Amino acid sequence: MRKLSAVGLAGAAVVAATGLTVTAVAAPASASRVDATCANTVDDAKNLQAAIDSAKDGDEVVIKGPCLINATISLPPRRTYRGDGKAGTVIKQADGANLPAMLASEGWVKNAETSDDTIRIERLTLDGNRDANKGTVGLMLRAWNARVYDVDIYGAPSDGIRISNPSQNGTMLRNTMVNSIISDVDIEGSAEAGIRVVDPGNSVTDWTLQRAWIGFNGTNAIQMDNAAGWTLSELHLYATPKNAIDAHRCFGTSISNNYIEDFGAESTKGQTYYGIRCDLQGDAATTITGNRIHKFLPPPDGFAALKRAFRERRAPDERKLTATGALPPEVNFVYLALDAVNYGTGHAAISGNTIVGHGTKLETGIQLKKGEGDQLSVASGVNLVDGAGVPISIGPGVRYTRGY
Repeated sequence: MRKLSAVGLAGAAVVAATGLTVTAVAAPASASRVDATCANTVDDAKNLQAAIDSAKDGDEVVIKGPCLINATISLPPRRTYRGDGKAGTVIKQADGANLPAMLASEGWVKNAETSDDTIRIERLTLDGNRDANKGTVGLMLRAWNARVYDVDIYGAPSDGIRISNPSQNGTMLRNTMVNSIISDVDIEGSAEAGIRVVDPGNSVTDWTLQRAWIGFNGTNAIQMDNAAGWTLSELHLYATPKNAIDAHRCFGTSISNNYIEDFGAESTKGQTYYGIRCDLQGDAATTITGNRIHKFLPPPDGFAALKRAFRERRAPDERKLTATGALPPEVNFVYLALDAVNYGTGHAAISGNTIVGHGTKLETGIQLKKGEGDQLSVASGVNLVDGAGVPISIGPGVRYTRGY
């Protein structure tokens, strides 16, 4: 157990919030609570930012909604930002604000060359007001050792959550942005991706994304420039126009126990859509295990029903999925793909995945390609592939084994 050094000062009388006088040993200033109360008016952004800027390292900023913002709220590091609950603290973007982001790491706003330190965001809802705005990211993260818990994001005019190496003006990081967790979030109705990782360099690695619901977004459910060291687990991905998981530069990556309800709903002629897609770096091994990947046919008015439910503050309507039915012609669907190695030999194990298709020749259950790399080495355990016209496609330069 780590011992705390004694403070060689006499005890001091302090007054507690209850008005009682208590005795405590004088010590360095401790963390405190800062209340940031909104009035659902155009002054909310200014007042909210002022309260946040008054907080010190270690403080907890408690946001009391509803809030109506017309400016990006900058979040300094080494603080906790907490709502009074997702129903109580709803932060909504004002009509026509067209912000680059609703909430953003301070370093992204100020174009720092290094990532922010510890930040925690929890128990609130972001309403991007997509119908009256454009181009806005719900939550812009540029911090290492970040924690995002129990957050709902609805109707972001761009990505729901973006983890970004480039700052607002494109300044790139000189350090890493690692060791972070996003958990228990619900992201629906974004105009672009539900969660997006933007990393032209190699800074955004080694995060955990777990227990999330991501649906009715405009492009991909999860889109990653850099998936190195990431763990993606226990995700429910649905109503996805393009790819459910589109992960690049997989290196020691784990994609496990996810339920993919559908993908490729936009079905553009001549395009290929993926349930899980991973291209690999050389050297480290990636595992893709225990995922359930389907191509259900959701109702065409699903997003409209979701918007009605959000406006009325009620649970969404039941999604009536169809497991059978005709797929569009001249559109390719690949349920699980390791479709390239970027350098050297890529290593991956895939096992325990279940894939159920519609029985067409344009559906591929598992696709393995080495791309421009030297070789792709894949060990496969027991995977179920039913109803895919091409159960498995193995390209040249792929070493495929049943494991040991």
